[in-house]
Amino acid sequence: MIAHRRRQHPSRVPVLTVLIGSLWLAGCASSNSLSPQSNPAAADAYTQLGVAYLERDNLPRALNALDRALEIAPRYAEALQALALVYQRQGESALANDYFQQAVDAEPDYTRARNNYAAFLYSQGQFNAACEQLETASEDAQYANRAQLFTNLGQCYLALEEFDKSRARLERAQSIDPRNPRGYLMLAELEYSQGNYPQAWAPLQTYLQLAEPNQAALEMAVDIAQARGEHSDAADYQRLLGND
Repeated sequence: MIAHRRRQHPSRVPVLTVLIGSLWLAGCASSNSLSPQSNPAAADAYTQLGVAYLERDNLPRALNALDRALEIAPRYAEALQALALVYQRQGESALANDYFQQAVDAEPDYTRARNNYAAFLYSQGQFNAACEQLETASEDAQYANRAQLFTNLGQCYLALEEFDKSRARLERAQSIDPRNPRGYLMLAELEYSQGNYPQAWAPLQTYLQLAEPNQAALEMAVDIAQARGEHSDAADYQRLLGND
């Protein structure tokens, strides 16, 4: 009998894979939380200055610029969530949570803030709260990174060991963007962690076609191929691992 390596349960992944950094590069989300009296141009200028400093990891200057933006417009959601990210980087978890909450309260349809808030909550081990934020965010059919969002939601439910919900969200991610590789890998890991090797094989193969093979995926492919009795395939993946 073949002794299969049981990989670390994917729910132990420390944080959700979100595009916190690159999201800023895609352009700023429109915000409805600026009032005409709040000098929106000035608030937005200070916010973008703060974001630029945040991207360069100059946190003190980012903090100063974002504080200035919020002096002008205290409920500017984009500045609030950027400030939350600054505090998250500084390890100020209570402040980060407070400003994320203020951002989604100020603008409930600000999907990017909810996604980043969910990543923060997940990193704090607050899986239920993270899933709730992602469920709300997933209702935004116009969100550019919606497939990634559903993949995050699948991972979140996996952390809660709600496997049916996880599987459904990961399959939803595939239907939204059939070429998003991470959703296939997460689905393969879900089935693999449950010992469902036949169900894990197809999404794993799709992932290996779409993405550069990594060690974890190749090790899983070796195990599943051996379990299926496909020893030639197992040997091929073993060679790719460099473990001839």
